[in-house]
Amino acid sequence: MKNIDDDLLNKYLDGELSSEEQQLVKTEIEKSSELKKKFDFLHQVHTVLNNLELESPNQDFTNLAMNKIRKKNSAVRQQKYFLFTILTLFGITILGITGYLFYQIIFSIQSNQSTEIVTKYFRGFGNYISDIFGSNNLSLFSSVLSFILLLSGYFLIEFKRQIKKKFSH
Repeated sequence: MKNIDDDLLNKYLDGELSSEEQQLVKTEIEKSSELKKKFDFLHQVHTVLNNLELESPNQDFTNLAMNKIRKKNSAVRQQKYFLFTILTLFGITILGITGYLFYQIIFSIQSNQSTEIVTKYFRGFGNYISDIFGSNNLSLFSSVLSFILLLSGYFLIEFKRQIKKKFSH
């Protein structure tokens, strides 16, 4: 058994060889001074590795990691609520404009019996929408909506910047 490599020597040190293989490796180690040096070195490494104590993180590390995860989850949740609020406001605005357009279309059609029924049901709703989105209030409403969107965009960008700064440290 002249072909003894480090893998076989490690198995010998770990006691993973059969008794016949152990005897053959032992004999070869005693015969070869070069193999003896290799074995001694691997034996020292094996001893040092077996004597090492396993290190575990302290409780503060675990608490800090869990707090960062919780903060990240709450930040994501806040972003979702913020975006949901903005999209809801946008949806209500689109719905109002659509209602106003339907109101204008219905009253522009010649009145006959079928349109009179529709007109009757939409008149109250149409008047309300017309008051809100009428020519007098439409520019004011558009200005307020634009300001809200710009302001919410600014806060969204600033919020993302703060989150990125917190998690980059």
